[in-house]
Amino acid sequence: MIRWLAVGGVLLLGACSGAIGDSGGDPSGGGTDGSSEPQCGRSVCGATGELAAATAFPRLTHAQWENTVRDLLRLDQQPNLSGTFEPDTRLSFFDNNARALRVSSDLWSDYQASAEQLAEAVTTDPAALDRLLPDGLPSDAAERARAVVRDLGRRAYRRTLTAEELEAHAILFGEGPAHFPGMDSFASGVRIVLEALLQSPHFLYRVELGVSQTGDAVELGDFEIASRLSYMIWNTMPDDVLLGEAERGALHTPEQVAAQAARMLDDPRGRAMVERFHAQLLNWDLYRSLSKDPNEFPLYYQGVGADMYEEARLFVESVVLEESGSLAELLTAPYTFVNDGLAAIYGLEGAFGESFSRADFDSVDHPERGGLLTQLGFLASHGGLTGSIHRGVFINHRILCTELPPPPDALPPIPSDDGTTMTSRERIEMHTGPGTCGASCHGTFINPVGFAFESFDGFGQYRTEELGLPVDSSGSFEFEDGPVAFDGAEELMGAVADRVQAHDCYSKHWLEYALGRSTAGSDLDLIQDLGDASVDGLAIEALIIELVKSEEFRVRNAEGS
Repeated sequence: MIRWLAVGGVLLLGACSGAIGDSGGDPSGGGTDGSSEPQCGRSVCGATGELAAATAFPRLTHAQWENTVRDLLRLDQQPNLSGTFEPDTRLSFFDNNARALRVSSDLWSDYQASAEQLAEAVTTDPAALDRLLPDGLPSDAAERARAVVRDLGRRAYRRTLTAEELEAHAILFGEGPAHFPGMDSFASGVRIVLEALLQSPHFLYRVELGVSQTGDAVELGDFEIASRLSYMIWNTMPDDVLLGEAERGALHTPEQVAAQAARMLDDPRGRAMVERFHAQLLNWDLYRSLSKDPNEFPLYYQGVGADMYEEARLFVESVVLEESGSLAELLTAPYTFVNDGLAAIYGLEGAFGESFSRADFDSVDHPERGGLLTQLGFLASHGGLTGSIHRGVFINHRILCTELPPPPDALPPIPSDDGTTMTSRERIEMHTGPGTCGASCHGTFINPVGFAFESFDGFGQYRTEELGLPVDSSGSFEFEDGPVAFDGAEELMGAVADRVQAHDCYSKHWLEYALGRSTAGSDLDLIQDLGDASVDGLAIEALIIELVKSEEFRVRNAEGS
């Protein structure tokens, strides 16, 4: 059992505490200047403080650890060991915010046990060991060991080993037979080195020390940018091509970074990123856990939530990767993907089977349908009596980045049915309308947006009446550029898609995801530049490319060290 090893004066392993991944300051995402007010731009606000604090040691998420172990060891699939780890926590919509990714003593023990288990499994399986080793190994034992260390170390640390590190690991390789006397001496050397690499902070963290500093800006090195790109787009370690580009110093200009990003997006792992970003931003996990009463909704069936997730996934993939669409298309495109079960819920005519196929909405038979937020998953997972409130809060937070105050601690109950037939909208207005404690926030921001979706019931089916009364989906919303009246979800989403406010918000989310941190005042110019381009029709793929070309992607703030 290898807990830590200090060889030749080089620390190979250590019991790292959470402090190495901590960027200091307020864990909610505050900045570094001690101000309490967020820095705001045209449509969105960053975290408090002018500077975008970012740790120099972002820890791999559990999903990234699984993918990286799989690719480093050239396994056929993820080892699926992180399910027993101490769970990752979230501080934002995304799972990669570095402030939440600390290492406790329990997690450190998990890393140690997994390193030992994986190293043993790979080195005691001749086929797995053969896949792991580089081609063309020298016959001399010492040189053979150094070649293995050089290759494995470069891939595990995502950079070239220093001469001192190479020598220390080569010495460690030679100690394998003493630790594992029952093994072949070469395999035992690989095993002990693997245990060391898999427990090293250089493997478990993306170390971003940089190569130079100008003011507060730390310029990242080519290998560090390679890791940023790879963990953003593929959620795993860089491939041989990316490492090769970094090794020859070809990842330090915006054009070089953009070329690699374009290559990586044109890959199944790039497609998976598009899904991952939108699934986390829009909380698609709610779809999979959906449960409805079949007596109330006869078309409900087991597995319908998983089908709703697949509908959203296929739609986003089509808009972003096949149609080269922009955010506007994501919010308004009049088509979706359905199987026979979802087609019945939508009331679509035609022949549909178990597999998914594209279905176009026409304005006559399927009014108000178009875009992600009129799909069944969003509507059904935010349904029920308070569905209009949940839908309104969701869109304000995640689509418009509206800064809503927290709800009061004690909420009065929604008025019960006293024998007078009322629509859901009427009951919500009694609860949050004029004269109530929620009138300001609900009446101005939440309710108008939520009421636009009143034409959809708790299962996402279209309706014109509720309890025999006509449905009212009209309203007016106060956008940054003034109020806009609408009648129904289609008109509201058209107005949202036309507003730079939504495009700024979407760009902000991409920046948060790409950099694994909250935004701050120093990010607002980039967010607004991307928002301007997006509202003018910039494709989402192109927006991603523009983001990785930016200085914000290629530098780190020194205050976050």
